[in-house]
Amino acid sequence: MSTSEPIRIVYTWDRSNFEKSFESAYTYHYKNSARRYIGWLFIAMAQFGVVAALKKGSVALLMFSTLLILYWYVVKKWLLKRRALQSFENSPFKDKKIEMVVTEEGIARGKEFIPWEEIEGIVPADEALMIYQQGQEFYIPAGAFENIEAMSRFKSIAKKKGKLYV
Repeated sequence: MSTSEPIRIVYTWDRSNFEKSFESAYTYHYKNSARRYIGWLFIAMAQFGVVAALKKGSVALLMFSTLLILYWYVVKKWLLKRRALQSFENSPFKDKKIEMVVTEEGIARGKEFIPWEEIEGIVPADEALMIYQQGQEFYIPAGAFENIEAMSRFKSIAKKKGKLYV
């Protein structure tokens, strides 16, 4: 199969793919942002709160520290996922078939064409790929490719264009 032959990507944008996309994007953004350092600050504050609460017998300080950690690591993600899920439920793409054609020039999705120069990056994430383009994310599950060879060709084109982040 020639490397110049277009690569077809076809999948259904359903709730399962949405949830995988959310988890992949959340993990990627968290690991690659300064927000994780704020989380470390929260942990440090909570540890000082626990020590101070034990020394002074202050239950309120202990509760505040515990709530701070619970918010940062549990509630915040739950709120974001809930809001994203609500957006998915109202999306015109819900349960629609997504088709893309990838060439050396760029990625065509319906009538829209995205040249490689406009793509900020492509990140492999848990048997899938995340394409970042001007504030938008496109999730492509591994099963969207015709076969492993097609996915490998896609990655090699992206790497050649300097867009694949490993």
